[in-house]
Amino acid sequence: MKLTAKIVSIFLLGIVMLTALFGYLTVQSEYQQFKRIKEQNAASLGKEFRETLVVAWKSQGHQGAIRLVRDFANRHQQMLIRWVTTEENQPTSQADIPSKELALATPETVATITTEDSDGNEQYLIYYPIDIESSRAGYVEFKVPLNDVAEYTRLTTYRTTAIIIGMLACGLMIITLGIRMVGRRLDKLVEKTKRISQGDFSEPVEIKGDDEISELGAALNQMSDTLSQQQQELEAASSARISAMEQLRHVDRLKTVGRLASGMAHELGTPLNVVSGRAGLIASNRLSEDEVRDSALVIKSEADRMATIIRQLLDFARRRPPQQSVLDIGDVVSTAINLLKPMAHQRDVELTTTDCEPMITAVDPAQIQQVVTNLIVNAIHASSPGDQIRVSLFKQEATPPTDTKAPLREYCCICVADQGTGIADDAMPHLFDPFFTTKDVGEGTGLGLSVSYGIIEDHHGWIDVESQVGEGSRFTVYLPAQEA
Repeated sequence: MKLTAKIVSIFLLGIVMLTALFGYLTVQSEYQQFKRIKEQNAASLGKEFRETLVVAWKSQGHQGAIRLVRDFANRHQQMLIRWVTTEENQPTSQADIPSKELALATPETVATITTEDSDGNEQYLIYYPIDIESSRAGYVEFKVPLNDVAEYTRLTTYRTTAIIIGMLACGLMIITLGIRMVGRRLDKLVEKTKRISQGDFSEPVEIKGDDEISELGAALNQMSDTLSQQQQELEAASSARISAMEQLRHVDRLKTVGRLASGMAHELGTPLNVVSGRAGLIASNRLSEDEVRDSALVIKSEADRMATIIRQLLDFARRRPPQQSVLDIGDVVSTAINLLKPMAHQRDVELTTTDCEPMITAVDPAQIQQVVTNLIVNAIHASSPGDQIRVSLFKQEATPPTDTKAPLREYCCICVADQGTGIADDAMPHLFDPFFTTKDVGEGTGLGLSVSYGIIEDHHGWIDVESQVGEGSRFTVYLPAQEA
């Protein structure tokens, strides 16, 4: 609606200005043409009786020239003609044009001036010079009323004004029809477009007619239906992808639980032997009351220890919905290390960690524990007896590798470094590909690093890898830091 009014207003303004300019130039052109014609007529009449006027002047003097001019004026009544002499003592010597300009007049270039009479009517005065024996005897004055010119100017002004008013009325009608036929329909299209931008694909726009705007409305409705269908398909695909990822992560978690079970069996063996021995002593009735009480306390302590180990393993194996919370990831890393110490001890690998300041970030603790567990398990498998695996936590300012133009920000880093076999250069590009593994058949499925990479990516972080064959590997997890 606004666009229609602006376009029509600009168009009308241009037409009105051109019409007014055309009317003004037409009046001026006609006026100048009128004056040129009158000047040519005056010069023609002056030349017509110039010789006769010279003879009359020589024979009868000033009075003879006056009589001849009067007689000539009676025969040409379309203009008022009189004699103007250069003699100051004659009553007809006065002219309405300055003497300096009057003296410049020639038969080819007459002197002219526009004045008003006593009634206020404009008149055009033309002075044709009469020279006798190289001296200026006088002038023939032709007085032309400009009433017709003024009337023509008024009529032209009225007509131009009427045309302009008609144009304005047509413009108003065009604006009204434009608002009804174009503006309101475009408003519906704009409103529909805004709803689409907000994700609302319901209520198709109704544009009546058989023109380009109605075709645009139909195309917009079709696009809205297509987007709605694609959105539903995308949501279904996204839900399926999320479900598949959760299943893969759970499968990977169960696979790790199987690996941990062997280490747990050895870890549970010692406390079970202690419990069995103490229970046998109590059953033999050879212990004093105090010794029975001490044995019972030992049994309880070892049972609590075994329950804690089994609870940690069950907690790790249990499927949980993703749920991020702000916490210190140092606690998550400590839990994973405690869970993996039996496996490391079984393979004669030293698992160490360093104390650090609190590292607060928003994560899903179960998922981050799965990532740390996968990295440490891979490090244990790559290590030889007597090697050391070092888990460290620190803060570092960095930019994501996928967006080097992003500003620096602080990240919480979890680093797992081993002294194992390392990773070959040709395997590095495929390290996070699903089902890619460098382990022997039966030792790995190739899902651990792929699942870990997806989890960290969901947390808006990344995993950096440094490795050299024969010297070990270093996996560093970057997670965005949060205010404490």
